[in-house]
Amino acid sequence: VAPEGGLGARLAALAARVVGDLGVVRSHVAPAFPPRYGALGVYARGYHRALAQQLRALAQRALAVPELYLLLEWHSNAYPR
Repeated sequence: VAPEGGLGARLAALAARVVGDLGVVRSHVAPAFPPRYGALGVYARGYHRALAQQLRALAQRALAVPELYLLLEWHSNAYPR
């Protein structure tokens, strides 16, 4: 995700990308595999790991208090949805 637009824009872009990509996996990729493979779960776990890496990298930067609250709010409220 490009850093332009600040932290809020980056987090919104990450969320949109995950939702969009997993929607494609659910409707087009997962049906191509037997259900016992749990294809959607495999993709979801991969995205979760990638998001955790991105959030870890963001959290390592020196963040202003509003950015820190934005990151914590996104992690606690937006990401679980």
